[in-house]
Amino acid sequence: MTQPIQEEDRIATGKIIATAIISLAVFGVGVIWSISIQRGENKSIVTQVSPAGPAEAGAPEVGIVYQWPFNVSQFGADKKAELQARLHSYGWTDKNAKVVHIPIDEAMKKYVAQSGGGK
Repeated sequence: MTQPIQEEDRIATGKIIATAIISLAVFGVGVIWSISIQRGENKSIVTQVSPAGPAEAGAPEVGIVYQWPFNVSQFGADKKAELQARLHSYGWTDKNAKVVHIPIDEAMKKYVAQSGGGK
């Protein structure tokens, strides 16, 4: 029995190039059309923005969304002050287990003294 002869592989280069050119042409027409619509609606492609920004900027409530402006929030500074106060004071870590915390400076001095002076 003879085996069928395999057809040679071919790429339809002409069809690929034609499809690419037609696609680019349709895209170009769409871009020109959208620009003409934009100019007809707003009379310009570039939107002019006022340097002051919207009147609602910085207000705690914009529309139905309530949020604190970033410059008013003291959460980070309050948290840092709370942690600093804990680092520089005495207090209970676990009262039931009788575990306390001491100021960080004193803890470092005790650690260095117990470890032999850092040798």
